[in-house]
Amino acid sequence: MRTIFSCKGCDAGEFRRQYGEIVRREFYDGELDVDDAENIDVTFQKALDHPIALMRISSSTGISYRRNLTHIRRNKIGVRVIWFVRHGSLKLVRSSETCLVEAGECAILDSNAPFHARAMVDENHLFEAVQAVVPAHLFLTHLPSAMELASSFAVSRGDRHVITRLLDLLFDEGDYLARPVAEHLVDAFLETLSDYIRDLDMGPTHRMSVVDKRLADIQGYITRNLTDPELSYDEVAQKCGISPRYLCHVLKAKNTSFSHLLWSQRLPRARDWLASEPLRDYPIHEIAYMAGFKSAAHFSRMFKSAYGVTPKEYRSMHLEQRDRSQTEHGVAA
Repeated sequence: MRTIFSCKGCDAGEFRRQYGEIVRREFYDGELDVDDAENIDVTFQKALDHPIALMRISSSTGISYRRNLTHIRRNKIGVRVIWFVRHGSLKLVRSSETCLVEAGECAILDSNAPFHARAMVDENHLFEAVQAVVPAHLFLTHLPSAMELASSFAVSRGDRHVITRLLDLLFDEGDYLARPVAEHLVDAFLETLSDYIRDLDMGPTHRMSVVDKRLADIQGYITRNLTDPELSYDEVAQKCGISPRYLCHVLKAKNTSFSHLLWSQRLPRARDWLASEPLRDYPIHEIAYMAGFKSAAHFSRMFKSAYGVTPKEYRSMHLEQRDRSQTEHGVAA
């Protein structure tokens, strides 16, 4: 793990500026506030960057963060943040539901839905939580049953302790693991969490409808076969055990389309690979093929339409920014 932010005794204005920059860089745009401007003691630690990121926040005062539709339009990203609260509590206010996440419990936030998150300290003036930042394609692959889950649930009692033990292992040792090992451990962590969520009795308001289950199956199959450029509507229907006509019914019922499900996953994956340091020397046309595009020209058109810049411009911008940051940190050290 590494400490990426530490503030003790700084004034509220400086805290909001520095911590706000960290949150926007590591998560998403939003509005930050702090309860007690005179006793600020906050530490933010990070482990792993791939395939998920893990963050631990410790604070001696209450902190809140709000993300509204304006932020989402300006900074639309496809991640789910899974909160594991260790000390204190977390109040999550969303359009569908408000829930209180107590110590030993977990809850999930969708980055593309408005929310207000308020972290509250316990009797010892401590709030502590670990957050797993999971890209959309991994979440859909491992946790389709949690897509609509809005309530909190316990993860620290009985056989559920396996979830937190895997989380602690990844957080404490993740930066020392080879990439393939980290990927396997992350898969195990997400699958263990998924198995538990599937067994939850969330009551009738949280049970997935038949259409929701079918959509989860469709999304899961698309995610698992995302890199296949020949992936088709008829193939997905057949592999999911439904007719093309019923597939059309499911997509209409959920106000989406096959092309949206496909490109909303392929484009973010290609975007992440373009900004990846290990893949910086991969030709852009190879990135296109790896993400399931049939041609570099098609990839370039779709990418610019979605992000406003060409793949080459995006890669250059992000890698140069990373190189500059590393140079500045090296000079500072």
